[in-house]
Amino acid sequence: MGKFVRKRQLTSRAPTLLGHQGTVPRGRPRPAPVERQAAPAPHLTAEQQRRAAELEQELQLARDLQQGLLLEAAPRLRGWEVAAVSLPARDLGGDLYDFMRLDGRTQGIMIGDVSGKGLSAALRMAVARTVFRHEARRGEPPGETLAAVNRGVLSEIPHGMVTMLYARLDTTQGLLRVANAGHTFPLIVNGQVQELELSGLPLGVDPDSDYLEATVTLGPGDAVVLYTDGVPEAENRSGAIFSFERLQALIEAHRHLKPRALVALMLHELRAWNEGAQSDDVTIVVLRRRLSRLSAELRSVAAEVLGDERADSFWAEALGLVGTTGADDAETWIAVLPEVLKLAQNRYGRGLARELHQHLRIATEDYR
Repeated sequence: MGKFVRKRQLTSRAPTLLGHQGTVPRGRPRPAPVERQAAPAPHLTAEQQRRAAELEQELQLARDLQQGLLLEAAPRLRGWEVAAVSLPARDLGGDLYDFMRLDGRTQGIMIGDVSGKGLSAALRMAVARTVFRHEARRGEPPGETLAAVNRGVLSEIPHGMVTMLYARLDTTQGLLRVANAGHTFPLIVNGQVQELELSGLPLGVDPDSDYLEATVTLGPGDAVVLYTDGVPEAENRSGAIFSFERLQALIEAHRHLKPRALVALMLHELRAWNEGAQSDDVTIVVLRRRLSRLSAELRSVAAEVLGDERADSFWAEALGLVGTTGADDAETWIAVLPEVLKLAQNRYGRGLARELHQHLRIATEDYR
């Protein structure tokens, strides 16, 4: 089992590694946000304006391709919920995450952070992702995989550095086996919020680096939160950082939330903190194991969508549709979901009812 240590994340990494994303030093004025479609300067010739418009279109295409790769990677895992988001500080970013199905019960999960920002970081990110996928397909343990990725990064990105965390999840038993190459520590949410402290040199530093592993078991209802340093190091206009302590307290206070809602809350708090002036790439991946009983899982879905107070009365009527013997039977719930939708529409309107129905259906299918 991995050793859990309550420790301020930002102090766990060497000072020379902090801010490698280009975080604005304290005391200096924050640069103005980059305008995505600024009007051409009046002194530019028609040809220069045309070329500037072409470059803008090419950057937008590259951003769409990059985001498409990330969105395409998020899987549907039976018995698990996954939410992932990556928001670049500029048109293109250097953060990455990836998921790989390794066999019938093993899922690979990776999150990384490439040095720099903008186009150069995006190019390094694409190379790092390609090297990772090539090595991960071999099916080796996380530590051996990161050692191989490290050699590939040194060969293919000679002037770049990458932090990367790689985990292999046994989706049946809930065993999470982790190795870490200089990345922020994962947060384990299991009634409390604790760091899984596991250090290692970033990729691209030493060709002989070895990477230790730790294993933790995620029980029903437990979750793991992975994130890049753009989350705790987010700065407000006064230069104060969001901090690991604030992040840990936020998750602790809302540890009952499911991945989708927790990610949305974290982004909301970050935007409120930096007032929309994002200075670094932000990436978050949350993985949660569903509860062992279907009825308990569906009740938690209702509470998240409707709120606890409204969910109490709604749930009592919904249970009446399936009966006491069918509360934990997926096929029974599938059969009555149309009636559940009508019930929700009569109470809360079409929009909220559709959202509730969608999440109930997805959860129920995981128990079939």
